[in-house]
Amino acid sequence: MGLTKIKHSSHSRHFLLLKYPKEPYKCQGCKELGLGPCYECEHKNCSFYLHEECANATPSAFHSFLKCSLKFHPRAPQGGERVCDACGQDVLGFVYQCKHKNPHDYHPSCLKLKSTLTAEDGTRLHLKEKPPSKCLNCGSSKTSNGIKGWSYVSSCGQYCYHVACVKGMILEKWKKGYFLKDGKVNKASYYLALQSSIPNKEVALPSGSSTSSKTKQIWKNAKTAGRLIICALFGDPTALILFCAKLLFDKS
Repeated sequence: MGLTKIKHSSHSRHFLLLKYPKEPYKCQGCKELGLGPCYECEHKNCSFYLHEECANATPSAFHSFLKCSLKFHPRAPQGGERVCDACGQDVLGFVYQCKHKNPHDYHPSCLKLKSTLTAEDGTRLHLKEKPPSKCLNCGSSKTSNGIKGWSYVSSCGQYCYHVACVKGMILEKWKKGYFLKDGKVNKASYYLALQSSIPNKEVALPSGSSTSSKTKQIWKNAKTAGRLIICALFGDPTALILFCAKLLFDKS
């Protein structure tokens, strides 16, 4: 947890306060969706938000997956369309790049993803640069845009999710109006989704389950993995974030 009150060069005229917004927000640094704690302008009419990772971005950074150092840029110097090599989403603002001729790009928040996630029931997920198995969501080792991207994989190796896939599902629900401006859930959209069963079929299951009890356990483990990843991507496990997980991963 960072300082509760800061000044930032991207919004220098006012102080920014560390808060837990009740609604989704757009980070003015990386231009990505935010659901967890962030720095918010002290003046409500500014509607200015920064992820903690964007507000505390350092001039240079390192990651265990990478052999070279990374440099921070308010925007990618090359211009044009660029994609984060960790999550597969567009790079529209704050970014870290390596110094290669054809540099890799990383959102500040992606560089801060935890290497290991642990649930209360003992389930452990490990961040991998190259997935050892196919993603349970998309059924591929690569994301839809062809980037391999980082993945979270369970200790047993049975549950593997692209960071890009989980992040993409949340963003899609946000764009479709599942979340209201007051932070509550759009119940009309929620029940429509349940009736159509679309969210319940978004996440595939590992093959080979032959009994209902085994299937239930697989679903339970898959949902636990999904919730862990969502909390890692978007911040603390607030009610809103946990609902996102329920919407995406609950089968019944």
